[in-house]
Amino acid sequence: MEIKINGEDRTYTGPASVGELLRHIGVNPKTVAVERNLRIISRNEIEAEPVEAGDTFEIIRLVGGG
Repeated sequence: MEIKINGEDRTYTGPASVGELLRHIGVNPKTVAVERNLRIISRNEIEAEPVEAGDTFEIIRLVGGG
């Protein structure tokens, strides 16, 4: 299926949840905020949220510091 991650077109054939997608691309789901099709996904929903053809994701890494 074709999806878009942070503005980049990608072909994804892996498991169909956002949590699995994040792990597939090497991102820890606990360290990012994810928007799917202009809707922010809560941490509680990441494992159950589906990935579907045509989805657009924005993945933002959380950075600590002071």
